[in-house]
Amino acid sequence: MKKLLFGLLLFGAANLVFAQNKISCSEWKTTDFIQMYLPAFAADGSTDGKKFERADLLEKAQLDERPETKSWPGLKLAGDSLLSAVDGENQLVQLAGYLTTDRWVKAKMTIATNALFELYLDGQKLKSQPKLSETSVDVDLTLETGKHQLFLKLISTDAKTKFAASLATANDLSEARLGWTTNEKRTFTIYDVLNGESISSAKISPSGKYVLVNYSEVIPGSGKTSKHARVYDLEQKKNVFVIRNAEGYSSGWMPKTDRLTYSVAKDGTSDLFIYDLNTGEEQKVASAIQDLGAVTWSPNEDFLIYSQSVEAEKHGDLKRVYGNDDRLPYFRNRSYLYLLDLKSGLVSPLTAGYLSASLQDIQLDGTKILFSTERMDYSEVPFSKQNLYEMDVQTMQIDTVWSEKPYGGSCQYSPDGKQLLVTGGPECFGDLGVNVSEGRIPNSYDTQLYLFNMETKKAEALSRDFDPAINNAYWSANGNIYLSVTEKDYVRLYRFNLKTKKYTPIELPVDVLGPIDYAREKSLAVFEGTSISSPEKLYMLNLERGKAELLDYPKEQQLADVEFGKNEDWNFTNATGTTIYGRIYYPVNYDPAKKYPLIVNYYGGTSPISRSFGGRYPANTWAANGYLVYILQPSGATGFGQDFSALHVNGWGRDAIDDIIEGTQKFLAAHPSADAQNVGCIGASYGGFTTMLLQTRTDLFKTAIAHAGISAITSYWGEGYWGYSYSAGATKGSYPWNRKDIYVDNSPIYNADKFQNSILLLHGTSDTNVPVGESLQYYAALKILGKDVEMVLVDGQDHHILDYKKRIEWHQTIMSWFDKKLKNQPDEWNEMYPDKQF
Repeated sequence: MKKLLFGLLLFGAANLVFAQNKISCSEWKTTDFIQMYLPAFAADGSTDGKKFERADLLEKAQLDERPETKSWPGLKLAGDSLLSAVDGENQLVQLAGYLTTDRWVKAKMTIATNALFELYLDGQKLKSQPKLSETSVDVDLTLETGKHQLFLKLISTDAKTKFAASLATANDLSEARLGWTTNEKRTFTIYDVLNGESISSAKISPSGKYVLVNYSEVIPGSGKTSKHARVYDLEQKKNVFVIRNAEGYSSGWMPKTDRLTYSVAKDGTSDLFIYDLNTGEEQKVASAIQDLGAVTWSPNEDFLIYSQSVEAEKHGDLKRVYGNDDRLPYFRNRSYLYLLDLKSGLVSPLTAGYLSASLQDIQLDGTKILFSTERMDYSEVPFSKQNLYEMDVQTMQIDTVWSEKPYGGSCQYSPDGKQLLVTGGPECFGDLGVNVSEGRIPNSYDTQLYLFNMETKKAEALSRDFDPAINNAYWSANGNIYLSVTEKDYVRLYRFNLKTKKYTPIELPVDVLGPIDYAREKSLAVFEGTSISSPEKLYMLNLERGKAELLDYPKEQQLADVEFGKNEDWNFTNATGTTIYGRIYYPVNYDPAKKYPLIVNYYGGTSPISRSFGGRYPANTWAANGYLVYILQPSGATGFGQDFSALHVNGWGRDAIDDIIEGTQKFLAAHPSADAQNVGCIGASYGGFTTMLLQTRTDLFKTAIAHAGISAITSYWGEGYWGYSYSAGATKGSYPWNRKDIYVDNSPIYNADKFQNSILLLHGTSDTNVPVGESLQYYAALKILGKDVEMVLVDGQDHHILDYKKRIEWHQTIMSWFDKKLKNQPDEWNEMYPDKQF
């Protein structure tokens, strides 16, 4: 290998060249030259007579198509643009540089060289030049706002290898400001959200010695996913083994010993195995289980209980509907419980009948189980009744714990089996858990914690005066109860002491606690978590000391060069004297002396927008595109106490919209750098409804985007898969026939004539939660009224846009709309959605 010398002059890595129309790309990151050779028998030709030539060397030289360039030397081309270190043919070199643009733009790279080359943009091949060119070669580029890596692979054809490159914008987009640099630092993009490795699950072994981590990796460009798993020794700090190509596997730990249990799916059936890490022995415990569902081992590992789905008989061309939920295509399917005895291998059915059964828990001594059934009852809110049963697994004798309970809950045994820890809504046990002001109705989604005595059948409310909403609970063998809770826009961990009834927060190095798993025999747990500008990380937590230790950061290398703007909390007191919490995302290199367009984001429904990284609406990508972003948690969200969440019930936009308008006005007054003439808003689902209605109440927002919004509360109530059942909580006791003030007066479509400014409606055509008709009818109304409205339908997508390619296009649709309306940059929107006459 020879050191690549362009002649010439070293330069500073942070040097950044800007130009309005044209840039000479004279500074590059480079590798050493590598001498390449034609393979043996190259001149003989293949079976079709084709000889292996230099152009084939270019194609077959496999290199990283988006390389890490930190260790590459930085060099500058001399005036004659000669690669002076080249002294022969077939020498391979890589060059990399970074192009920046302050807006979406079409550009052109011109390359003049007597080498063969391939050009890549952000890892995607744009151009292959396998033949010598007498003139320069032009390559068209389409660039989103931000920084892009350009990577060249060259094969020399002469000892005097020439190279020169330049960039230019298209004539009609001359206002775009291009930059050229060798500095790898960049801003956050949608590809950082979607691509790369993430943790699917992490489970700690009973002894606390091992952790099993399942990973999923999205391949850039294709969106295809590969899966792998590894077992990590927490004591010796090393991998025990790694499993690649883990598709079709579902794995976990046995509850008592450090043995793995996993199922392998094939042809609609599953085999179940146990693997002993100490002996290396594998045991098959079940074969060819049809439609295997959840698997739960008994604490003593002598049996397991699994669920099995039974698909309902297909109906003919006509279908009689037997109830509101029978509209759902899967409603008639049933799930039953089976017990597999490990010693005998016998499988015994535990439940049958016309109702599905759900396993709640297995008693610690393994003698009894809890399971529940649920039936629909349309005569009383919440339209379902839960029965909870306790079964002796030896005798199959059943005792009813409770029956026909209108607000069911999730249950787990206490360590001694005498009590149940129950999570459910405030009205799970009548008014026992309710804590709201007079005249307010509790929000059934504000989950509470209860203790239920199995002997007396009496319940005790444990969280009535605890403002955070309970997400999940774990009752450890030593008596401690650990709770994951939504607290404002955080998700946090608490320890609850049953004797003192005291909640103690456990400090974590994340804003949003994700899935957490506890070791049975040791005070250890593993958890995933994120923060505003920090993606998913995996930690081990010592529960006694409250100390967390980082185990893995899957996207560390991927995001090593990403720069995030600062963020900070910004709260205000609304007209009723209530604190409304919020936060701000600033652009990178924010300058308070400049003006920035503002995007306001909210949900307005029954939960806050958490401080998690990524998600459906990754605010960091908006800030990276030059926007100030203000996210607020309007009245009605859980995590702020029952009185606050109760404002959601029968509210349907009233208090929430007042908070959004007041908050935005106060935000603009407090932040002179926010351009009050260019403010946009965006929300999805209930937030889409909020957005639709918001534009009929104020002219504050120059434009808006509503994804999967509800335009007529009545039609959503009757048509959405869960419309009427969601409304049982959100509109308790209120129906289209008795509360026209809600269903009509607060429906955006009945206020369409008051609509102001502009809106983009987005909707998946296969949305089962909020049917696409909600956007269609609002679009029709606004078009007839001559309002500024556009609608983009995402083919085949449900309530969330999950398809990789469609998710990217959907994101770019959002960005291009805001760029058009708030930055006066319509170019990308016009490229994606040109005007046509029909």
